[in-house]
Parts: sequence; C-alpha cells; structure tokens
Amino acid sequence: MRDFLLYLHIVGAAGWIGGGLFAIFAFPAVASSGPPAAASILESFEKRSGPYFGITSGLVLLSGIALVLTSDVFGWGDAFVLIGLGAFLITAIVESTLGRRANERLTSAAESGADLPRAVSSWRRISIIDLVVLFVVVWAMITKIGA
Repeated sequence: MRDFLLYLHIVGAAGWIGGGLFAIFAFPAVASSGPPAAASILESFEKRSGPYFGITSGLVLLSGIALVLTSDVFGWGDAFVLIGLGAFLITAIVESTLGRRANERLTSAAESGADLPRAVSSWRRISIIDLVVLFVVVWAMITKIGA
C-alpha cells in the first residue's frame, strides 16, 4: 500500500511541477503572439489549468495524508511533512489571489497588446515563486528533512 501511495504522490508532484514548467514557457510565448488569438488561447489554458492543477495538487495532498496516516515511521510533526502542508497552503493562497490577478492581467494585455511586457513579467514572477516553493518541497521530501 505504501508503494502505491508513494507512486501517486510522486506522479501528482511530477504533474504539478511539469504543468508549472510548461506554463512558464508557453503562456508568455502565446501572450506575445498577439491579438486576437493570444487572449482566447490563454483563456482556454486558464479554463483547463484549474481542473488540471486541482487534480495534481489534490493527488499530492491526499496521497501525502494517506502516507502519513499509514506510516509507522513518519508523522505530522516531521519537518518535511509540515513543509509540504505549509507549501500546499501557500501555493493555494498565492495562486488563488496573486496568480489569478496575474492571469487576468496577462490575458487582458494579450487581447489589447497594451502593457504586455509588464504583464508577462508580473505573471512570470508569480509563477516562478510558485515553482520555487514546489522545488523546496521536493527537496524536503527527498532529504526527509527533520525526520
């Protein structure tokens, strides 16, 4: 059971990080392609990214909880578990507030062509912060920091 839960945890994390890395390169390139197609493509990406990241992050969270609940070795007080839970919370807050605004600004700039470089820069900054948080979590999980 542990191996299956760990497999789900890793697949979810890989999907979450992979989706973020794809977005870092694809969203700015699409936004820069110009109106009117850029805005509709970004809106399509945004519509699909909600369910995609919901599934991948949910898989990580639920399998991680199940791993802790079924583990005789690791518990809720281990630093890497707390880092993972904290990062999940931080990512959820950042993406539902700052990330959403950055996405809307990027789509608007792609549609009008106005202030596009600033919108891309702002969007990229939020996305990179999110990815750095995820990379820190992966490091914490691999090293089992605090265990």
